[in-house]
Amino acid sequence: MRMPFARTAFLSAALLASPLLPAQAQRLGIVGGGTFSQIHGASDVTARNRTGTMFGLTLLLPASSFALQPELLFVNKGSEFDVSGVGTRNIKLDYLELPVLVRFEAAPNAPINPHLYVGPSIAFNVGCNVTLKGAGVPLTSSDCKRDEFLKPADVDWNAVVGAGVDVAVGGFGITGGARYGVGLSNINRNSAGDHLRNGTLTVYAGVLLGHR
Repeated sequence: MRMPFARTAFLSAALLASPLLPAQAQRLGIVGGGTFSQIHGASDVTARNRTGTMFGLTLLLPASSFALQPELLFVNKGSEFDVSGVGTRNIKLDYLELPVLVRFEAAPNAPINPHLYVGPSIAFNVGCNVTLKGAGVPLTSSDCKRDEFLKPADVDWNAVVGAGVDVAVGGFGITGGARYGVGLSNINRNSAGDHLRNGTLTVYAGVLLGHR
């Protein structure tokens, strides 16, 4: 149910905005990159980053010196924890994420266009895995929803801030940049557990179809 809902929301935002903007200004992009995430708020443990991937679609709806930028992304998040007396707990979380960003452009009609953006993002948890490894402890994997440390919430709210640059190449563009997503909601449904939040740095590149 989560995937159709997110896809419908993404398409609805695009359709609602499209009558207000010239069709030739709209640009659809394909983006991908690496994520460096960490779960914050865990007590009595040492946390380390999880390295993962991000890929998906971005839609640019320009209006003068700014643009609306809704996206539909698949994002890896999570963290590694050194748990005293237990070993290393590796938590892998996968999300279908829907950011809706406001993008401020330095040179919207130039071949090289630096930009900044900020906005909210809603993410739907679509995958979770726990791996536990320690001295004398066999390597095991389990569904997170049965794990004592973390029972992931279905929905995660974030605030996203980032910067990038677009470079015009013929009839399309190359885009790249970096962003950070700050978790705003508790991703742990275990009422007896810690209040946990995602934090994710993403470095990405992609192709934009069409030109300004």
